[in-house]
Amino acid sequence: MSRLRVAIIACAPLVGILLLGGCATLTPSQQRSASDVRAFADRTARVYGIAPIHFLVSHNVDDPPGSYRRGFFAISALTLDSTFRDAIVAHELAHYVLGHDAPLPGDTLEEMKQAYQQRELDANAKGVEILAKVGGVSDARALKTMYAYLLGVHWALERYPRLNLSGHKPPCEEIADLLMRFPRERAWTAWLECAPDSLGRAGIGAGG
Repeated sequence: MSRLRVAIIACAPLVGILLLGGCATLTPSQQRSASDVRAFADRTARVYGIAPIHFLVSHNVDDPPGSYRRGFFAISALTLDSTFRDAIVAHELAHYVLGHDAPLPGDTLEEMKQAYQQRELDANAKGVEILAKVGGVSDARALKTMYAYLLGVHWALERYPRLNLSGHKPPCEEIADLLMRFPRERAWTAWLECAPDSLGRAGIGAGG
Protein backbone atom coordinates (compact mmCIF):
# COMPACT_ATOMS: atom_id res chain seq x y z
CA MET A 1 0.00 0.00 0.00
CA SER A 2 1.24 3.48 -0.82
CA ARG A 3 -0.24 5.09 2.26
CA LEU A 4 -1.05 4.10 5.78
CA ARG A 5 -4.76 3.65 6.24
CA VAL A 6 -7.11 2.71 9.02
CA ALA A 7 -7.82 -0.97 8.49
CA ILE A 8 -10.57 -3.21 9.78
CA ILE A 9 -10.01 -6.50 11.58
CA ALA A 10 -13.59 -7.35 12.51
CA CYS A 11 -16.82 -5.87 13.78
CA ALA A 12 -17.18 -8.38 16.59
CA PRO A 13 -17.31 -7.11 20.20
CA LEU A 14 -14.65 -9.60 21.26
CA VAL A 15 -12.14 -8.13 18.83
CA GLY A 16 -12.92 -4.50 19.47
CA ILE A 17 -10.71 -3.09 16.71
CA LEU A 18 -12.94 -1.19 14.34
CA LEU A 19 -12.78 0.63 11.06
CA LEU A 20 -12.75 4.38 11.47
CA GLY A 21 -16.27 5.48 10.60
CA GLY A 22 -17.37 1.83 10.31
CA CYS A 23 -18.67 -0.36 13.11
CA ALA A 24 -18.29 2.31 15.78
CA THR A 25 -18.39 6.06 15.54
CA LEU A 26 -15.62 8.32 16.73
CA THR A 27 -16.39 11.80 17.91
CA PRO A 28 -15.33 14.66 15.61
CA SER A 29 -12.34 15.41 17.87
CA GLN A 30 -11.33 11.74 17.84
CA GLN A 31 -11.59 11.67 14.05
CA ARG A 32 -9.28 14.69 13.81
CA SER A 33 -6.91 13.07 16.28
CA ALA A 34 -6.90 9.82 14.32
CA SER A 35 -6.08 11.75 11.15
CA ASP A 36 -3.17 13.41 12.97
CA VAL A 37 -1.89 10.03 14.14
CA ARG A 38 -2.19 8.60 10.64
CA ALA A 39 -0.25 11.54 9.19
CA PHE A 40 2.43 11.24 11.87
CA ALA A 41 2.85 7.53 11.13
CA ASP A 42 3.17 8.31 7.42
CA ARG A 43 5.87 10.90 8.10
CA THR A 44 7.69 8.47 10.38
CA ALA A 45 7.79 5.87 7.61
CA ARG A 46 9.16 8.42 5.15
CA VAL A 47 11.78 9.79 7.53
CA TYR A 48 13.09 6.32 8.41
CA GLY A 49 12.78 4.94 4.90
CA ILE A 50 10.43 2.08 5.79
CA ALA A 51 7.09 0.92 4.43
CA PRO A 52 3.94 2.56 5.79
CA ILE A 53 2.21 0.73 8.62
CA HIS A 54 -1.48 0.04 9.13
CA PHE A 55 -3.12 2.04 11.90
CA LEU A 56 -6.03 0.66 13.93
CA VAL A 57 -8.34 2.25 16.47
CA SER A 58 -9.57 0.00 19.26
CA HIS A 59 -12.93 0.53 20.96
CA ASN A 60 -12.40 -2.29 23.43
CA VAL A 61 -12.09 -0.75 26.91
CA ASP A 62 -9.94 -3.69 28.01
CA ASP A 63 -7.29 -3.03 25.37
CA PRO A 64 -4.09 -1.16 26.32
CA PRO A 65 -3.63 2.51 25.35
CA GLY A 66 -1.38 1.40 22.52
CA SER A 67 0.01 -1.82 21.07
CA TYR A 68 2.20 -3.00 18.22
CA ARG A 69 2.05 -6.16 16.16
CA ARG A 70 3.79 -7.01 12.93
CA GLY A 71 2.13 -5.02 10.18
CA PHE A 72 0.07 -2.66 12.31
CA PHE A 73 -0.12 -0.62 15.46
CA ALA A 74 -3.24 0.21 17.42
CA ILE A 75 -4.29 2.82 19.91
CA SER A 76 -7.50 2.95 21.88
CA ALA A 77 -10.23 5.46 21.16
CA LEU A 78 -9.60 6.88 24.63
CA THR A 79 -5.97 7.52 23.71
CA LEU A 80 -7.11 9.74 20.86
CA ASP A 81 -8.35 12.23 23.47
CA SER A 82 -5.43 11.78 25.87
CA THR A 83 -2.72 14.34 26.57
CA PHE A 84 -0.33 11.36 26.39
CA ARG A 85 -1.35 10.46 22.83
CA ASP A 86 1.87 11.58 21.15
CA ALA A 87 4.10 9.67 23.58
CA ILE A 88 2.03 6.49 23.18
CA VAL A 89 2.02 6.73 19.38
CA ALA A 90 5.77 7.43 19.22
CA HIS A 91 6.46 4.47 21.52
CA GLU A 92 4.45 2.07 19.34
CA LEU A 93 5.99 3.39 16.14
CA ALA A 94 9.41 2.96 17.76
CA HIS A 95 8.77 -0.79 17.97
CA TYR A 96 8.18 -0.76 14.22
CA VAL A 97 11.24 1.37 13.44
CA LEU A 98 13.40 -0.86 15.65
CA GLY A 99 12.17 -4.01 13.93
CA HIS A 100 10.67 -5.63 17.01
CA ASP A 101 8.98 -8.30 14.92
CA ALA A 102 11.41 -11.14 15.52
CA PRO A 103 10.70 -13.73 18.21
CA LEU A 104 12.06 -12.86 21.61
CA PRO A 105 15.54 -14.29 22.18
CA GLY A 106 16.25 -16.53 25.13
CA ASP A 107 16.12 -20.16 26.18
CA THR A 108 14.04 -19.65 29.32
CA LEU A 109 10.94 -17.68 30.24
CA GLU A 110 13.06 -15.39 32.40
CA GLU A 111 15.45 -14.64 29.52
CA MET A 112 12.54 -13.88 27.20
CA LYS A 113 10.96 -11.66 29.85
CA GLN A 114 14.18 -9.67 30.14
CA ALA A 115 14.41 -9.38 26.36
CA TYR A 116 10.82 -8.11 26.22
CA GLN A 117 11.51 -5.53 28.91
CA GLN A 118 14.63 -4.39 27.06
CA ARG A 119 12.58 -3.85 23.91
CA GLU A 120 10.20 -1.65 25.89
CA LEU A 121 13.08 0.41 27.27
CA ASP A 122 14.55 0.80 23.78
CA ALA A 123 11.13 1.84 22.41
CA ASN A 124 10.85 4.57 25.04
CA ALA A 125 14.17 6.08 23.95
CA LYS A 126 13.51 5.64 20.23
CA GLY A 127 10.12 7.21 20.77
CA VAL A 128 11.83 10.35 22.03
CA GLU A 129 13.95 10.41 18.87
CA ILE A 130 10.84 10.01 16.71
CA LEU A 131 9.04 12.83 18.52
CA ALA A 132 12.01 15.11 17.85
CA LYS A 133 12.93 14.01 14.33
CA VAL A 134 9.43 13.56 12.94
CA GLY A 135 7.52 15.92 15.19
CA GLY A 136 10.02 18.73 14.77
CA VAL A 137 10.38 19.55 18.46
CA SER A 138 13.53 19.93 20.54
CA ASP A 139 15.12 16.90 22.19
CA ALA A 140 14.20 18.37 25.56
CA ARG A 141 10.55 18.76 24.61
CA ALA A 142 10.43 15.26 23.16
CA LEU A 143 12.01 13.80 26.29
CA LYS A 144 9.60 15.72 28.50
CA THR A 145 6.66 14.33 26.51
CA MET A 146 7.74 10.73 27.04
CA TYR A 147 8.67 11.39 30.66
CA ALA A 148 5.26 12.87 31.43
CA TYR A 149 3.54 9.76 30.08
CA LEU A 150 5.72 7.35 32.05
CA LEU A 151 5.29 9.45 35.17
CA GLY A 152 1.53 9.26 34.69
CA VAL A 153 1.80 5.46 34.60
CA HIS A 154 3.94 5.60 37.75
CA TRP A 155 1.35 7.67 39.59
CA ALA A 156 -1.43 5.36 38.39
CA LEU A 157 0.50 2.36 39.74
CA GLU A 158 0.87 4.08 43.11
CA ARG A 159 -2.89 4.58 43.23
CA TYR A 160 -3.74 1.14 41.84
CA PRO A 161 -0.95 -1.27 42.91
CA ARG A 162 -2.54 -4.15 40.99
CA LEU A 163 -2.35 -2.27 37.70
CA ASN A 164 -1.33 -4.62 34.89
CA LEU A 165 2.01 -3.45 33.49
CA SER A 166 1.80 -5.92 30.57
CA GLY A 167 5.32 -7.21 31.08
CA HIS A 168 6.98 -3.80 31.48
CA LYS A 169 9.41 -2.97 34.22
CA PRO A 170 8.00 -0.70 36.95
CA PRO A 171 7.52 2.75 35.38
CA CYS A 172 9.98 4.39 37.77
CA GLU A 173 12.67 2.01 36.50
CA GLU A 174 11.72 2.78 32.91
CA ILE A 175 12.00 6.51 33.65
CA ALA A 176 15.44 6.07 35.21
CA ASP A 177 16.64 4.13 32.16
CA LEU A 178 15.21 6.73 29.78
CA LEU A 179 16.78 9.72 31.50
CA MET A 180 20.19 8.03 31.66
CA ARG A 181 20.15 7.79 27.86
CA PHE A 182 19.96 11.56 27.48
CA PRO A 183 22.91 12.90 29.50
CA ARG A 184 22.85 16.22 27.62
CA GLU A 185 19.51 16.98 29.29
CA ARG A 186 20.76 16.21 32.79
CA ALA A 187 20.76 19.86 33.84
CA TRP A 188 16.97 19.74 34.10
CA THR A 189 16.26 16.02 34.39
CA ALA A 190 18.46 15.33 37.44
CA TRP A 191 15.76 16.61 39.78
CA LEU A 192 12.82 14.81 38.26
CA GLU A 193 10.85 12.18 40.11
CA CYS A 194 12.34 8.75 39.42
CA ALA A 195 15.56 10.23 37.99
CA PRO A 196 18.49 7.81 38.61
CA ASP A 197 20.21 9.92 41.29
CA SER A 198 17.19 11.64 42.73
CA LEU A 199 14.46 9.12 43.48
CA GLY A 200 11.60 10.74 45.26
CA ARG A 201 12.30 14.27 44.05
CA ALA A 202 9.45 15.72 42.03
CA GLY A 203 9.11 18.43 39.42
CA ILE A 204 9.20 18.55 35.66
CA GLY A 205 11.71 21.38 35.34
CA ALA A 206 12.31 23.69 32.42
CA GLY A 207 13.73 22.88 29.07
CA GLY A 208 12.53 22.60 25.51
